Amino acid sequence: MLIFTVALCYAVIAPMILPFTILYFAVGWLVLRNQALNVYVPSYESNGRMWPHMHTRILAALFLSQITMIGYFSIKKFSYSALLIPLPFVSLAFGYVCRKCFYTSCCIISLEVACKGEKEVPSLSSLIDAFTPPCLLVDDEFNDVEQYEDAHSAILSRSTSSDTSNT
Repeated sequence: MLIFTVALCYAVIAPMILPFTILYFAVGWLVLRNQALNVYVPSYESNGRMWPHMHTRILAALFLSQITMIGYFSIKKFSYSALLIPLPFVSLAFGYVCRKCFYTSCCIISLEVACKGEKEVPSLSSLIDAFTPPCLLVDDEFNDVEQYEDAHSAILSRSTSSDTSNT
């Protein structure tokens, strides 16, 4: 925000600052886009609650640049500098209208975000039970007999038949 404020204020006095400001924000956008897509894992989401603060600061920077522009043009004896006097008042009125119309929606939690907090968080054991095949689940006691009763009876019948044939 500081770079934006300084660029707006000094753009009237030294317009050569604007290409460097645009370059700064372009490179910053590329770097932050790469960081957001490939590096950072967001640990929280503000859900738009930061926007009123950013909007207020942008309007403050605009107001400051307009005051600087009016002062600079008045010092240089620019004949149309009197036409710029309503600009700060228009900016303040715009800020007031935005505050009344849009800031309340930033303070109220959306239904989607409110529903996210109500979802049940499953336990680790229920996740393991849900996504592990039953044949790979290990119980406290190993009961093959209950699950594979037919195979167990076939083995027992073979062992008893071999025991009787051996005698």
